[in-house]
Amino acid sequence: MKKFKIGFLPLTKENWTNDVMEAQRKQAREMLEKLDNVEVIGGNAMIDVEAKAVKELEVFEENRPDVIIAFYATFSLGTIVPLVSQRLGKVPVILWSIPEPDPAGGRLQANSFCATNMNAHFLWRFHIPYFSVHGNIGEDKTQASLERAVRIVRSIKKVKNLRIGSIGGRVPGFYTSCCSEMLLRDKIGSEVKTITMLEVVNEAKKLTEAEVDEAVELIKGDASCGVATKEEHVRKCAAMFAAIRKLKTKFGVSTFTMRCWPEIISDEMYGITACALIGHLTNHGDLTVCEGDVYAAVMLNLEKELSGIDPFFCDLIMCEDDSDYAVLWHCGAAPCSIRKEGYQSKLDFSSTVGGGGVKGVVHEFPLKPGKITLARLGETRDGSKFRMLIATGEGIDTDLFVRGNPLKVKFDGGCKKLKETVFNNGFEHHFSMSYGDISSELLEFCRVMDIEPIVVK
Repeated sequence: MKKFKIGFLPLTKENWTNDVMEAQRKQAREMLEKLDNVEVIGGNAMIDVEAKAVKELEVFEENRPDVIIAFYATFSLGTIVPLVSQRLGKVPVILWSIPEPDPAGGRLQANSFCATNMNAHFLWRFHIPYFSVHGNIGEDKTQASLERAVRIVRSIKKVKNLRIGSIGGRVPGFYTSCCSEMLLRDKIGSEVKTITMLEVVNEAKKLTEAEVDEAVELIKGDASCGVATKEEHVRKCAAMFAAIRKLKTKFGVSTFTMRCWPEIISDEMYGITACALIGHLTNHGDLTVCEGDVYAAVMLNLEKELSGIDPFFCDLIMCEDDSDYAVLWHCGAAPCSIRKEGYQSKLDFSSTVGGGGVKGVVHEFPLKPGKITLARLGETRDGSKFRMLIATGEGIDTDLFVRGNPLKVKFDGGCKKLKETVFNNGFEHHFSMSYGDISSELLEFCRVMDIEPIVVK
């Protein structure tokens, strides 16, 4: 994985620099170097005048950092951070302030917080993404705050650089899967690349027996107790799995949406259900979304970057006012990485297509319990910008009481509040579920990206 580059700016004010601050600089840099898969650029000396900042900027321009971390050992000039960020194309900035030391003898020792306050104002006015970390060097809490801020910046970079392979467009009648490509490029940065279903089918048919065998082994490995559908359908699923992964390279895309019905189900086109296929792709690192939902693909990639865990593309199928829990579900397209521990899953026929028991392949299992965050990225009512639904809850132990991939969730805001928020605000019927409480990270993402958050709590 390519390393995430941090441009380190240790800042103070001329005539304030001393041995204590030099030690702080070294310790702060060491903390940054402990972050996962990063490269720290610059910051080998305190910067107390603009001329030194200009010299450091030359290093940054050559190495192009993904984020600037400005560490304020003391108060600092207000020109330096804006100069660096603007010259680097409005690169995101993390403003790191330290708590004010004891004012020995009544003298202000650092005035670090005030410096970050002043710089935040400029960054806000000029629409430069920025984040705040306030904490002492060497403290676990500060390290966690730095990790969190860097994780959010990584997620911004991830979605800005997304190239989404839209296989076949959206499914019929699903206006909830519509997207505005131009709005997406303008406000978030993600690009949609169109791939025809015919191209995928033809690619699958051109594969060698050895290539299909290899893919069969992979997808059978995802099922813990084997196959209950036709071997012919499993091989077709495997061939399309391998074909889509090849097209990822051909089109230079990083994630997929798929028009998973009706054409692929017909014998004239291909003759299987695509549910398990989508789950296998996600499980093996190629996040794929059902029913052509482009905005859901953006949301899933965002959640994966923030949580590090495979997300779940789902419907909300049960949400009664007086119930303790709601049910998240989809048809058998979940990645097995989030399968309930110990559950013996298998590749099976679809329970619905053709009346059930006719065509495969689905991969059915309940999802594991744990803290979850449900989210939905969509357009505002006038279509001028984006909004995001955010709801946290606790996934509880769930059996396969309905075929597919179910999870019962006790939502923190309750079922009645969730239902009213979804319906009264006209949210789309597709959602993205991530394990862990990443609601605060999503709110920070929304703030920086000018997305309207709607939180259920």
